[in-house]
Amino acid sequence: APAAPMASAARIRICPSLLASDMSAMATDAQRVLAAGADWLHLDVMDGHFVPNLTFGAPVVKCLRKHTPAAFFDCHLMVSKPAQWVSDFGAAGADMYTFHIEAAVAAGDDVPKLCQAIRDAGMKVGMAVKPGTPIEAMSPYLSLIDMALVMTVEPGFGGQSFMPDMMAKVSALRSQRPDLDIQVDGGLSAANIDIAASAGANVIVAGSATFAGSDPAIPIGEMRAKAVSAFGAPAVAPAAPAAVFGSSVAAALSPQDALKREVGYRSIDDHVRSGMVVGLGTGSTAYFMVERLGAKLASGELEGIVGIPTSNRTAEQAMALGISLSTLASHPNIDVCIDGADAVDANLNIIKGGGGAHLREKMVAEAAARLVVIVDESKMCESLGPSFPLPVEVTPFGHLHTLRRIGQLHSLSGSAAAPYLRQLKAGGLYTTDNGNYIVDVACGKPIADTVAVAAELSRLTGVVAHGLFNQMASEVIVAGKDGVSVIKSGRQ
Repeated sequence: APAAPMASAARIRICPSLLASDMSAMATDAQRVLAAGADWLHLDVMDGHFVPNLTFGAPVVKCLRKHTPAAFFDCHLMVSKPAQWVSDFGAAGADMYTFHIEAAVAAGDDVPKLCQAIRDAGMKVGMAVKPGTPIEAMSPYLSLIDMALVMTVEPGFGGQSFMPDMMAKVSALRSQRPDLDIQVDGGLSAANIDIAASAGANVIVAGSATFAGSDPAIPIGEMRAKAVSAFGAPAVAPAAPAAVFGSSVAAALSPQDALKREVGYRSIDDHVRSGMVVGLGTGSTAYFMVERLGAKLASGELEGIVGIPTSNRTAEQAMALGISLSTLASHPNIDVCIDGADAVDANLNIIKGGGGAHLREKMVAEAAARLVVIVDESKMCESLGPSFPLPVEVTPFGHLHTLRRIGQLHSLSGSAAAPYLRQLKAGGLYTTDNGNYIVDVACGKPIADTVAVAAELSRLTGVVAHGLFNQMASEVIVAGKDGVSVIKSGRQ
């Protein structure tokens, strides 16, 4: 059978989110952005359950249709029961009905039947995933949908910052369905739209960026020009090693991210050779390490690499870059594990877990012959505790009891410890890839004995894993304003 046609730059859609409009004059603002060149109107429907915010429902959509009869209504349903509202939105005049796969699964919906019901109601089918949900959740249904939405912020509120690491999902989706409309939503503007487009996104939601100025035609035109130019750019550019989303990303890096990239690249260059099994860490610094590895494999400089990812997010990025992945069951002996850290003390003891992956990170690190830690100089400290909270993964059952017991540990008594449950920015408890919660232990004073704290936490029923990596690093690669330095522990 012939290959499916690739989505073309001509299919770039700029979709202002009316969540950022003047809600008291939504129809007027909708007409204004349509006149300014908007392709679709993006309507964020929130029920106060699936996400904590509450916006509007089908009656508002029906009313808006009277004022914009020719507009394409791209409705994003952030609701806990997506099947319940299909007929209402079809009758109200919605053109695209995008539901969250997380909500459909939680509600017990038959997803293929839900997709067919949306079509029967006269709408196109969209499916969305939150930042913490792997694209594998929607993979079985890609043949049933017209559009995949990759959230680049936590859903529920506008005005959040764009998450560039979500582009690994976009690239993976584009590889699976070259003809699919792929939408990105959250923090998009002219400053980063080329990153999304070069990864393979052709439907761009932009709220604050569109409505912030007096003339929406200016940002819409600028975003369209950049997206059309960037769309279809190679995910890995041979001329620019490790530029996963094109050279524009490097130019847009903050000074701190530039340092992270420097140590990420250095770790691959210094420690990875063809044929190795490599533990792939998680986090904003490890992101650049994986990026470099993918580029070296693409250029042929490395071959025969097997990666053991420590999180769903890292696995998605690695797959998008063509890195072969495996598991600890198949490859129990890892040559080197490379990972970031949230804090490193003078004895190279480490706190990890800011990204919530410390259980898997520790399992992979313990299976590795060497653990190479990559950080920028802001993560170095004299003692652990005050500079970054200690993450502790706990079971949902009895989590408040476990939190209280963590705060009562004798080994933390002199650290002014204040444990609290990690929350999502949009509300609700943070959940790890393993389905557990995280207790973050803020310490007003240094932890006097990290070994004793680790031992007490390990004995505490209800604790799954803690973020103390004591005496585990073989070396720490540190990037600072004066260059890169390497601190070796003697543990090789």
